[in-house]
Amino acid sequence: MWYEGHLETWQETPDENTVKFFEENENLGPIDFTKIDDPSVLAGWRDEQDPDWIMDNTKFPWITIDEINVPWKDIYEEANHLLYTACYTLHRPMASGWLSLAIHGISSVHTNCAEDYNLPEDYEQTHSRWTDIADLCPRTKEWMMDEMLYDKFMRVRFMALLPGGWLGAHRDRHKITGVGATNVAINNPDGCEFVMGGWGKVDWVPGVAKKMNTGYEHAVWNRSEEPRIHMIFDGQPGDAFKEQVNRGYARMLGA
Repeated sequence: MWYEGHLETWQETPDENTVKFFEENENLGPIDFTKIDDPSVLAGWRDEQDPDWIMDNTKFPWITIDEINVPWKDIYEEANHLLYTACYTLHRPMASGWLSLAIHGISSVHTNCAEDYNLPEDYEQTHSRWTDIADLCPRTKEWMMDEMLYDKFMRVRFMALLPGGWLGAHRDRHKITGVGATNVAINNPDGCEFVMGGWGKVDWVPGVAKKMNTGYEHAVWNRSEEPRIHMIFDGQPGDAFKEQVNRGYARMLGA
């Protein structure tokens, strides 16, 4: 079996709202990224020489980063192995088969923000560290330290969605200006779709990273026969990483 823990609320069919969300958004046409932002967003980055400019001002649903070397097969082997050891914890109530495991953070099983555990708001800033899981994922840890170009990691999680599993339609924040966490596809089996309201399917490819705008409503549904594993990075990207994001943005505009 994929997961030895107790799946308390396993429900293979998503709730009615999520099914409707997929029906309305999954097959939307290609996105014309040139029509989303005012041209001043790209110009501002070049004029202001501020590496945060685009990430703070764009309304893109995501920005694809093409320059990160991701040894996704090695990482998948380490992360998938842990699905057999009951290391993962159930994540979010409006979901089924949606599991999380932190390689860096407060602990391996504290996969939500600090406030959810009645901890001070800055607790992740002051107490995040490599968890015990890091020792079981040496290749992943090595890659994070060598390639991700973050000044500081906070919560870094494996996110697994089991076959037949789903994450209900939701927003993680109220605003749609600016992008947030970095999402890296470790694998993304055919039949597993990440859909964003008004935009359609996200074009995930194993080994590709994206800065995500989770102010837009989104949902995930794994209609394949294998687990889908991504990694989500919260923390402080370095300027070199931010410039990779900015160049990815320019490429998406054809600029």
